[in-house]
Amino acid sequence: MKKINSNNFFSDNEIQDPLKREELLFYDIGIRLKKVCDSSIGWRNRLSKIDFDQIKTREDFNKIPITRKSSLIELQKNNPPYAGFNIKNSKEYAYMFASPGPIYEPGEKGDFWNMSSCLHAAGLRRGDLVYNTFSYHLGPAGIMLGNSVINLGCAVVPGGIGNTDLQIETIRSLAPDFYIGTPSFLKIILDKIYRKKIDISFLKNALVGAEPFPEDLRHYFKEEYKLTPLQMYGTAEVGCIAYESKSNINDVNEGMIVEENIILEIVKPGSNQQVRRGEVGEVVITKLNNSYPMIRLATGDLSAIIDEPSPCGRTNMRIKGWMGRAEQSTKVKGIFVTPEQINKLINTHKEVIKARLVIESKDFLDDPVLVCEVKDINKINEEDIKIFFKSQFKLNIRINLVEIGKIANDGKVIEDKRIKN
Repeated sequence: MKKINSNNFFSDNEIQDPLKREELLFYDIGIRLKKVCDSSIGWRNRLSKIDFDQIKTREDFNKIPITRKSSLIELQKNNPPYAGFNIKNSKEYAYMFASPGPIYEPGEKGDFWNMSSCLHAAGLRRGDLVYNTFSYHLGPAGIMLGNSVINLGCAVVPGGIGNTDLQIETIRSLAPDFYIGTPSFLKIILDKIYRKKIDISFLKNALVGAEPFPEDLRHYFKEEYKLTPLQMYGTAEVGCIAYESKSNINDVNEGMIVEENIILEIVKPGSNQQVRRGEVGEVVITKLNNSYPMIRLATGDLSAIIDEPSPCGRTNMRIKGWMGRAEQSTKVKGIFVTPEQINKLINTHKEVIKARLVIESKDFLDDPVLVCEVKDINKINEEDIKIFFKSQFKLNIRINLVEIGKIANDGKVIEDKRIKN
């Protein structure tokens, strides 16, 4: 095997022997799972019927029930704030977040969400200045990336979301080396900067996430701005799950490399059972090595395992990246949206009989429209619905009022058409 320069990696663990990694992940796994349950009333109640002495390998995880991310809302209502999945008092954590749903998550200082490796893979190096456009308001995205930036010895500008003109002026003045945020907001910023004839050659690298990153948009960045952003995939509950890497000639390698210390499974949607290797299924994550453990958390995202190792030299398994939703909940403009939220609107606005959120792409950006069946179009104010959606779920949407019977009777509440584009 060709000797690899470990300086190319955040940690030498990224190039360890795959069999050794698997051995370490599942070493005393039953004992560690039992220890989590002994420390957490939520996991103890949920896994009370499991014989942990029988859990020794990856395949044995089929015996453990899955906990769906979408079910956390109800579980937390019954046992606030974290459904009892925390292993210490909720007020002992450094942070307490409220993501849309609402779903509450704790956080700690430092590289708690293990974002350093994906940042390093995207080109971030000690001494860089980072412009972070993920939100710092209630949800964890801004802080979970920002903390890891600091962990890598870099300075971070907490730009957050909104006020594009002010952000552009700040970027022009400070000339950051690195961008963090959604790919759609990166396009908005770069296009406006270009129109203002501002030189942006100072921006060398970027890490994007929280929404789909289509290949045509990636090509657009490379052709128009000589920028090759990499994407990461993660959740607030476990942090980084997988991330992309580059080749020696700055091309993006296929797939996403699974983060160290993550046990990733691909299961048949709606079941506990792992699929055959290479088959598309739902991403399920187990992470035990921090103060907020997750055991078989079903993310609702579809993907598949790639058998071959990455050409970059990292030896962990790869997944094909985001391939759609196993459930109807999805992210729009970086915000998580669930069928429960659409139903909340219907319950509030009685004149709306039925509603469906249809998400398409327009000029590389998410373009959501809420289609509403109403009894009398003349007796409803579209603006009231838009204001409600914005105030409750932090999303600007278009409204399309239709007559009763115009929405197909197929059970869909959220229809994501971005994949087809």
